[in-house]
Amino acid sequence: MLRKLIKYDMKSLNRFLPVMHIFTLFFSILVRIFITGRITSQTSNEQINFFLILSFTLYSIIIVALSTGTNLIAGIRFYKNIFTDEGYLTRTLPVTSGTHLLSKVITGSCWAIINMLSMYLCVYIVMWTPYIKSIAAENRDDILVEFGFVGKYAHISLSAALMILLLFSCIGVIGSIIMIYASVALGQLFSSHRVLGAVVTYFVISTLISILSVVVMVIFGHETRLFMTSSLLESDFNFVSYMTELMKITVVFEIVISAILYSITHFIMSKKVNLV
Repeated sequence: MLRKLIKYDMKSLNRFLPVMHIFTLFFSILVRIFITGRITSQTSNEQINFFLILSFTLYSIIIVALSTGTNLIAGIRFYKNIFTDEGYLTRTLPVTSGTHLLSKVITGSCWAIINMLSMYLCVYIVMWTPYIKSIAAENRDDILVEFGFVGKYAHISLSAALMILLLFSCIGVIGSIIMIYASVALGQLFSSHRVLGAVVTYFVISTLISILSVVVMVIFGHETRLFMTSSLLESDFNFVSYMTELMKITVVFEIVISAILYSITHFIMSKKVNLV
């Protein structure tokens, strides 16, 4: 039954999200052709700066819109399917609340990961032009040293580091989906204005998680490196070392928070659903 639920949930999300991602891909190709693709060795520094700033600004806007839209559609679909009149039909199925939640998390996470991969692909299309590729190839060794691939980290290849970053990003986007669902579920505990309650709950949870993450960093002795800007000023700063330590703590923190929010959402869906 879980497989059928996943298929149904994916079908409902597929009505909107593919169009958004195709548009973003098309937009990235246009930015590559008309902006970053025009950067060559003959381009002046002023023009390069202008092209990069323009492309970064336009691209940031579209990426933020894409990420927000993906999460919003997943959250709306979860709300309508579980907590509106549609929920009466949903709850008549011979399926437990846990199975419904697992299906929603799997489908929402799949699209969140697709969204993340789409953004990485778009960054590659926009920025990895022949000119930038040649500059990177010429200065490869210096770039690796600047990022900290030296000493005990010299054996780590750039591709391996990118794969680790990708895995880390996947954990993050799955946690984001669970937090959205938890916010929607907690918002239904309000006697009225439940949609507004879900939005407020989302921002409250985000704020609490941010505060708690800082506390965790301080506890584990990273209070002097909480901000990348201050860390970069240190003469012994190593980016790879910094990110390795940060990821270890963040992954555990993300998994624990996600497990708590998942449990809260499951409890509400099992015991506290009120469709009146």
